[in-house]
Amino acid sequence: MKNKTTRALCSALAFSFAMGILGPYQYAGLSAAVMVVLLAGVSLEPLFAVLSVGAYLLAGLWLPIYPAGGRGTGYLLGERGGFLLALVLCALVISALIKGLRKRPKISALIGLGVAFLLYFGMGILWYVVKTESSLVAVLTSGWGGTCLLFLLDCILAYVAAGPLKKALR
Repeated sequence: MKNKTTRALCSALAFSFAMGILGPYQYAGLSAAVMVVLLAGVSLEPLFAVLSVGAYLLAGLWLPIYPAGGRGTGYLLGERGGFLLALVLCALVISALIKGLRKRPKISALIGLGVAFLLYFGMGILWYVVKTESSLVAVLTSGWGGTCLLFLLDCILAYVAAGPLKKALR
């Protein structure tokens, strides 16, 4: 048991480290750390998936590892903070669904990634609307399509990588 927990904790820290390295980098408005969060969700137990994202968010309070090199509570609670905070829920939901539906890991991973997609954009966009006092319609029509497609691509890549990554972590 102790060895399994140690491996899981080391894996969570490795995912956190990867999020920290990739966090400042973006492609079409989507942080590269999002892919690592999705991989943590499909690869780790719920507790360790949440710990890995939590460690990333905590480190970002002092280090410039949030998207575009952001850091601090101002960034975390700012207009795009909803997307960062949603990452915790994304990792938890994906991992919990996979663990809960062990007999159907592929279906549970697909459902988890779909729910993560809805959580990430739902929470992030609503947070943004509230913080900027913008119209929801104006925000939704301002070019989120490309970012949504990239997130879906990340979900597909995480789904494909889930099997080999889980085997590597064992």
